[in-house]
Amino acid sequence: MTGPLRFVLALGPRTDLARTPIVVAVAILEQATGVGLAILLGLFSEAASDHATSTVLVLSLCLAGFVMLTQGTFIAGYFTRLRLSEEIQNAVERRFIDVAGTTPTLEIHERPGRAGRAAAVRAGRHDIREGFDRVLWLTGAALVWVSSALLMASVVPILAVLPLFAVPVLLATRRADRAHGAAVERAAPRTGLAEHLFALAATAGTGRETRLFGLAGELRRRHRDQWDRAGRDVLVADLRSRVPLALAWLVFVLAYASAIVLMVRAGLTGDASLGLIIAAVAVSSQIVGQAQALLSQIFWVLESVRAARVFLDVVAEGEAERAAVVPAAPAAVPSRLERGITLEGLGFRYWNRERPSLSRVDLELPAGSVVALVGENGAGKSTLVKLLCGLYRPGEGRILVDGTDLAAFAPEQWRARITAAFQDPDHLEMTLGDSVGLGSPDHDPERILEALRTAGGHRLLDALPQGLETRLGRRSWDGKGLSGGQWQTVANARAAMRREPLLRILDEPTASLDARAEEWLFRQYAGASRLQGGVTVLVTHRLTTAQAADLVVVLDRGRVVEVGTHDELSRADGLYAELFRLQARYFV
Repeated sequence: MTGPLRFVLALGPRTDLARTPIVVAVAILEQATGVGLAILLGLFSEAASDHATSTVLVLSLCLAGFVMLTQGTFIAGYFTRLRLSEEIQNAVERRFIDVAGTTPTLEIHERPGRAGRAAAVRAGRHDIREGFDRVLWLTGAALVWVSSALLMASVVPILAVLPLFAVPVLLATRRADRAHGAAVERAAPRTGLAEHLFALAATAGTGRETRLFGLAGELRRRHRDQWDRAGRDVLVADLRSRVPLALAWLVFVLAYASAIVLMVRAGLTGDASLGLIIAAVAVSSQIVGQAQALLSQIFWVLESVRAARVFLDVVAEGEAERAAVVPAAPAAVPSRLERGITLEGLGFRYWNRERPSLSRVDLELPAGSVVALVGENGAGKSTLVKLLCGLYRPGEGRILVDGTDLAAFAPEQWRARITAAFQDPDHLEMTLGDSVGLGSPDHDPERILEALRTAGGHRLLDALPQGLETRLGRRSWDGKGLSGGQWQTVANARAAMRREPLLRILDEPTASLDARAEEWLFRQYAGASRLQGGVTVLVTHRLTTAQAADLVVVLDRGRVVEVGTHDELSRADGLYAELFRLQARYFV
């Protein structure tokens, strides 16, 4: 717990050293207001009983000054606290982007344990953001608690031990919090499924099927069922941990009641002055609220510390992955392929599956060739593509680039020489120029126009009212809505931005395009690959496209079952010939 707590405490000074002292002062002063007013009330009573008019006047001015100071500090400090919290969240999000967006592989998004922790960080950003402020308020509450005890002890010394009766409450609260956190973690699969069901029922992407198939009622029922099951598990854990907490509270309340009796007795026997008695009683009337505030702040601080611990775990996992994947002395990525890419005994198994997705794949991808990967769904095509991109680490075997192991390259340097277009491209809601231009860091308008022409996007460009400056998308701003095929064209143009890539991945890039656009795109990419000496890997279910490739690789259940040209595989009368005949029959 020390590491996450230290991280939370350092968030303020590390983010904004100028605002931090103001926020500290506000947190302490606001908590101390009640004790300060109680002390002034006691002094007023003492002065009034002595008929000291001048003292009452001075105390009145002190009271006015105290109220002005505290209220002015609260008003001025509120916006400072708010701004510091926003800056802390911004800093945490930037660091998380550095981890989630730059880890060499996709394990942070796809490996079950790591993906769950990354999701917890995304959901718990608010707890991390508020952590520094919560610790300060907890500190202020603790100081006020101790000050109140000392004030009461000045009336009856034995009351100095009153804070000790809060220790069982604090321990029981911490135990209850741990039990609650463990129950929430156990319920995470159910709550995650409930969130997914909510998204299916209430978001635009699934709106058509939700209405066409009348799914809203069924999704609502399943959402309620998952939340109820998860909630019951958490409720049972909370009830079990609340019994010790209730007993600890009972002990504290009895001690508090005894303190009141002792102070009243001291006043009746004349062992303390009237002003001190009044101040102590006024403070004691606040002590239950102070205890509740203290416990509440402890709970929220523990929430922040827990969120910080998960965040630090994600950061540490990212650093460990980078240390394991990035070579200390990386080999130089070739400027041009001479021989090509070789796969030797390549295998890969997903973390939550028993059967490998790829097994003992041996393959030669010659430089300057267009290679079509074909096979039924689940054959391993997309997995092979991700291994070629370095997004997965092989479970066995290796990938050689002109004879050099892919693992010897720095991942960023290798991926700088790759370009890719996928069948489910990200909708980058920016201007058209930015959405395409992100495919290459050193882009210019002429290069963007050239990439759009390569991808067959000239008709899209002509149809947009402001050309490259047209805002795209409607989720994040009021931009131009695009069809699935138009978004695909934008992604294909983004993939065309990089000049002379060593590896070009086209993973069903024409799934949303018409036949004319598909033919144009294939001719453009195939011609560029053969001219520049790179390897183009085309993942496709359309075997009419695959027949124009230089090499066709047929995958089945994670293994390469056929390799050759279209004519060679057609004559072999194997799986490829069977799939081709099944598709061709509809066009004859």
